[in-house]
Amino acid sequence: MNESNSKPQVLPTKDQRNEISEAQKIASFNIEKSQAINEILTSPIDTPPNHSNAYDQMRENTARQLEEMRLNGVVRHEDKVEGSTMTSEEFRNKSNNDEILIRDKQLQKNKEQTAAYHKQYEEAANKHLIVPDPITPNKMTSNTPPIPPIPPSTPTQNSYDGNYGRNPSNIDPHIFNLSQPNYNAPFDVIPLPSGGKLYQNKKRNVRISYMTTSDENILTSPNLLNSGEFLEILINRKLLEPDLRYKDLTVGDRNAIMIWLRATAYGEMYPVTIMDQNNEPFDTDINLNNLKTIELGAEPDSEGLFSFVFKLSQVNIKFRMLTCGDIDYIDKLVTADTESGSPVDRENEYKFERMIIEVNGDRNRTVINDFANNIRVKDGSDFKTYIESIESGIDLNINVRTHGGESVDTFLPLNISFFWPNFRL
Repeated sequence: MNESNSKPQVLPTKDQRNEISEAQKIASFNIEKSQAINEILTSPIDTPPNHSNAYDQMRENTARQLEEMRLNGVVRHEDKVEGSTMTSEEFRNKSNNDEILIRDKQLQKNKEQTAAYHKQYEEAANKHLIVPDPITPNKMTSNTPPIPPIPPSTPTQNSYDGNYGRNPSNIDPHIFNLSQPNYNAPFDVIPLPSGGKLYQNKKRNVRISYMTTSDENILTSPNLLNSGEFLEILINRKLLEPDLRYKDLTVGDRNAIMIWLRATAYGEMYPVTIMDQNNEPFDTDINLNNLKTIELGAEPDSEGLFSFVFKLSQVNIKFRMLTCGDIDYIDKLVTADTESGSPVDRENEYKFERMIIEVNGDRNRTVINDFANNIRVKDGSDFKTYIESIESGIDLNINVRTHGGESVDTFLPLNISFFWPNFRL
């Protein structure tokens, strides 16, 4: 064995010296780094203001952001987002200012719209515009303050189209709900005095269901009895024709349905109180089955219209018979005139406006209304006489024998007891 190889190695080799030198450098660097960090974080002289707690502030902000994310899904407050220079108070003020700005813009918009509406209202009032008739759009009435005209979604028709059965929107919702008929109820078919010639469906006969206790329960409501709506609701409930409603009926056809309902519900004998020739009341019974039916005295055209010539003015017109809806509407106009203190009775004018559809071939509603308001007295009287001569319905003129054996010509009274004999007024 070689002696040089058996000596112990006392001095480090070159490689060992290099490894020691590198380890010392790393250790020395870590010591210096630690000292520098401690000096930055702890030195009261060299650390900039507000930085001594930078770590704690960052941790607190992070915790608040995490809490906002947990509760709201987002960080809602800008002062909780890193890098924001706004305080909570500043952010709240900014949000309030934004909301106030939005509110002020909306208020200004509302103010402009209101001003535009008032301008339109004044223009309409200055032009003496009046409210359109809800049943006939082109018919005007002066009993309500003027309102700005609203452009129709579809062109209005000059002729009357007021079929309530085909247009439920022109029926009072309260009445509409109570008036729904039961199409599965037992019914009978009765002929109409008009022969159906005045309606769009042209039906000569209509289906009428029998009165029931449920009808009586609904219609004995004091509110309905006082309002006068009970008859409309009753007939609508019993008339099993979807495209024909109470207000579409002529007065004569309505009376025929009323009498049939009364006779089938309580019997054909109707007790009434009549005044004798000495103006003394007496009680008697009228057999409803003995009342006569009056058919139309003239043939209408395909639209259900009649022709008439005014002799003095030599004007040719086409007209229609008034319906129950027309009568109700005219009554409201007359009542409004009375309540407003008007000294003029315009009932005939309202009827003529409602009935006349065409003047010398012209169906312009303004032309018709102007003509209806200026009909000469003799022409107007002849027109009413002709209408009465061709009207259809039930003849309610009756001849009654008094207890003394005399006879009295009178008119059959129709009141609440007609449908509710036991009802006490």
